[in-house]
Amino acid sequence: MSNDGKVHCVVVTPEKTELDTVCDSLVLPLFDGELGIQPGRAPMVGRLGFGILKIRTGTSVVEWFVDGGFVQVTREGVNILTDSLLKPSEIDRKQAESDLDRAMAIKSTTPETAALKERSLAQARAKVRLGS
Repeated sequence: MSNDGKVHCVVVTPEKTELDTVCDSLVLPLFDGELGIQPGRAPMVGRLGFGILKIRTGTSVVEWFVDGGFVQVTREGVNILTDSLLKPSEIDRKQAESDLDRAMAIKSTTPETAALKERSLAQARAKVRLGS
């Protein structure tokens, strides 16, 4: 993973490789919290949540919305598989707020609808936080 103290990060969606970059560190959303990754991080696999991927290079931090998925950390780098990767400018805050309202209105009458509500709430809240 270490390339002169750097981390190689690749983000892939079903359509294409969205991002292929080298950075100093990154923070990504797991389904149960956040994970920070720096050069030399032990290999691992994790389930992503909905939220903000922060990529730091020098003093610059670039943020992206990650739509769930999986992360694999290897000695060669970080591989992120997600449904979509969006720039903050691609998120419509009003639409995200509308999605949040709809998610809050879902009735949790079965395990399936409770899971749908939880997923929809997490996704909408993350978009609202990042949307402009």
